[in-house]
Amino acid sequence: MWIYEKKLEFPICIKTPNAKTAKYIISQLGGPDGELSASLRYMNQ
Repeated sequence: MWIYEKKLEFPICIKTPNAKTAKYIISQLGGPDGELSASLRYMNQ
C-alpha cells in the first residue's frame, strides 16, 4: 500500500489572494500556449 501525504516541497503562506497572478499562472499551465498544450502537441506528432 502507498501512503500519500499532500504537502509542498517548500511550505508557503498565502495571506491575500492575487487574481492577476493566478490568471497568469493558469494561462501558463492550461492556456493555448501552455505546458499541457505543448506536451500534447509533441505527443501527437
